Amino acid sequence: MIKSEAKRLFSRPMLYVAFIVGVFLINRPLIEDVLAKTTGPGSISQFLSVPFALSDFSPFAAIFCVLPYADSFCEDYNTGYYRLTVCRSGSSKYALFRSAYVALSGGLVMAGIVLITILFCGSLANLPETPDRIEFMRHSIWVRSGIIYVMNGIPYLALRVVFGFLFGCVWSLIGLFISTIMTNKYVTYIAPFVLYQMLWFVLSETKWNPVYQWRGDMEFIPSISFVLIYQTALIVILLIVSSLMIRRKVRS
Repeated sequence: MIKSEAKRLFSRPMLYVAFIVGVFLINRPLIEDVLAKTTGPGSISQFLSVPFALSDFSPFAAIFCVLPYADSFCEDYNTGYYRLTVCRSGSSKYALFRSAYVALSGGLVMAGIVLITILFCGSLANLPETPDRIEFMRHSIWVRSGIIYVMNGIPYLALRVVFGFLFGCVWSLIGLFISTIMTNKYVTYIAPFVLYQMLWFVLSETKWNPVYQWRGDMEFIPSISFVLIYQTALIVILLIVSSLMIRRKVRS
């Protein structure tokens, strides 16, 4: 089942569409600056601030998590394909693997988008990180923890990718959970985006707002460990709930 699920995931066109469109959308402001030859000297954090803060990606980030594979249970259920897998592997195993691979799909896309953005900004950066150059980040967890100065910023950049991965897992699982209630792929795509926007508004500038967890650079985020624990906890809860809902659905 591991091999077949992996093959199915990586053969999905939407996996690559979400990744390519996401990479372009988040880097669009920086690409325009490069084409206009208006980029000056700067550190990698200065360049990263352009796509992370000025692009149109953040308001739509949840969509790129659900597009790749969150509708897979809808397809299985509506076509009856799940019956073959359940007969062969059992409902519990099917539910767990379906949830795990949906989480992986969103995590990989978000991590890939962040990683490509970091590599792009790294190719443009020509100055080291100094307190003066990252003054605009002084209230963020990256500067407060001091990790931005450790090993030339490698752990800091790696954690940005990890944050993106965890964020992708959370929102792809939210899409999956919704699909277990309403097995309609369009609802699976749209509902997480609506929820994402509602949380952005309702929770606003609080540490609990999951919208800000993939960037981790807002001053109200208390610590690196908070983001890691909070997102991991959400993933575990959503994995359990989604698996239980899938198992209940296929047994009914």
